Amino acid sequence: MQFSGSPGLLDYNGAVQHDFSLRAEWNNADEHPHPQRGFSRNVVIQSDGPGELQGSAAKAFHGDTARWNPEELVLAALVECHILSYLYVAGQAEIEVEKVSVRGELTLQAGAEGGQISAATLYPEVWVADTMQMPRARELHEEAHRQCFIARSMNFPITLELPDQHQMPELPKFSSRLGAPIAVLKPRRSKKPSQVSGNDQARLDAIKAEHTAEHQRRQQATEAQQTNAPAEQTSFYEQVGGEPTFRKLAHEFYRQVEADPEFKAMYPETDLGPAEERLRLFLMQYWGGPTDYSQLRGHPRLRARHMPFHIDTKARETWLTYMGNAMDTLGLAPLHYDTMWDYFQRAARAMQNQA
Repeated sequence: MQFSGSPGLLDYNGAVQHDFSLRAEWNNADEHPHPQRGFSRNVVIQSDGPGELQGSAAKAFHGDTARWNPEELVLAALVECHILSYLYVAGQAEIEVEKVSVRGELTLQAGAEGGQISAATLYPEVWVADTMQMPRARELHEEAHRQCFIARSMNFPITLELPDQHQMPELPKFSSRLGAPIAVLKPRRSKKPSQVSGNDQARLDAIKAEHTAEHQRRQQATEAQQTNAPAEQTSFYEQVGGEPTFRKLAHEFYRQVEADPEFKAMYPETDLGPAEERLRLFLMQYWGGPTDYSQLRGHPRLRARHMPFHIDTKARETWLTYMGNAMDTLGLAPLHYDTMWDYFQRAARAMQNQA
């Protein structure tokens, strides 16, 4: 993502300072946002240079997947910064680069205190004009990563993974002129003189030696990463408080059902206690807790179990209202709340079998 920036200014330490600014706006007069749900996540990000960028939340947090979410924007900044930093260091090394590609992955974790980005991984690849410079070109990714301003500013670990890359010439593109595929080859470019002297065997030996050194560097990096590996992640079930949380959720839900004669009539049992117990056990198992539900009732088969009952739009919305009210009593962290609420919305839509 691009930002509008000011000319560089010297600060008191002699470093050049650049200031960036933009503006983000949420505006929907038709909605009155609930503190935790029931409002649009769409925003517009504006900057003088590139103009508007359409933003939203991630899908797990009820956002629009056609828009950029904050996590993707963070990852985009990392990836773009790496490419630009790489082109700079490659130019310093006098390597003619034809193409750079970087795939990025980012992990967002929810904990007891909320959520945060826990790690990111970049998978860079490079294509160069002189294939004999390929080993050196791959090495430069480490230097580019060290020089990237964005990567240096993050407080989470960023891992650089260089995939096994054997540069091959691009396949010919085809044209359908005259009704038959015709290969359209790119003009051949003259190569620079090779930096490796000697016969073919000497070249092969040099490439093999470089591959061996690269493998050793990777193995050392992997061992170092494993040494500093974070503690085993806890399940969502444990993060939200375990059984007491789901016991309270099921109880608060069925307390409302008990007070609504019309909605309660959908249940075949007068006593809602067994239904409350089934809901509690199912949710505990679904979110990573004990598997008592499956041991007692087998495969959940939720849609098949609900098919005999008349579940229309009104019933679905009533169910969601009561479940949302029950969730409001739990005091969940926002990311935990959004994750659980997203599941309940999807489940309610799946159970509806009447218009």
